[in-house]
Amino acid sequence: MIEDELIKIWQSSNNQERLKFEKSKLMIEMQSSLERLHRWWKFIALLDIVAALIAIPAFTFIAFWVPFTTSKFAAVLIIIYMLNILIRLLGIKKFKPSDLEGNYLEYLNKTRRYLEIQKNLLVSSVYWAYLPIYPILLLFLAGLWEIPSKRPLIVIIYLAMVAMSIYGYFLNKSRVKNEINPRIERVDELIENLKE
Repeated sequence: MIEDELIKIWQSSNNQERLKFEKSKLMIEMQSSLERLHRWWKFIALLDIVAALIAIPAFTFIAFWVPFTTSKFAAVLIIIYMLNILIRLLGIKKFKPSDLEGNYLEYLNKTRRYLEIQKNLLVSSVYWAYLPIYPILLLFLAGLWEIPSKRPLIVIIYLAMVAMSIYGYFLNKSRVKNEINPRIERVDELIENLKE
């Protein structure tokens, strides 16, 4: 009964009202989609914060405890590396748009910029997150290479880091392709619809 009445109202409404309804439907869908993406990004940032809170004190201790100079130097570089990752990931937070600012078109433009920044960060992560850790880790493990019983463990740790980096690279690439790019396209579509 109610469904029939809604159909009649829909059919009797003019095209301008239908367009308003379609726009509001697109806005609600976009908001829901962006909230999921924001939760995912917040989770990634939380994981990196926890990793840094574990790694920084651990490598500070290692820098004082390990007798090998190369490992001490590498431990300090790992601390700097972790701080760099935290600064990059948490620096994006300032670009996150607020629901309460300006009109909806401004919100969408700021959201698009935020998504582009996330995309660029994920695409460039191979240069600032994955490649810098290899020489640092190699330097760290080179000092431990002096202990013959630790050599198999060193090789396993290094290969595990390579495998994790490859997995992270392809995961980021997939996220950009399947999550961020479609949202950017939808934001662009919604911006165009609102400008009409």
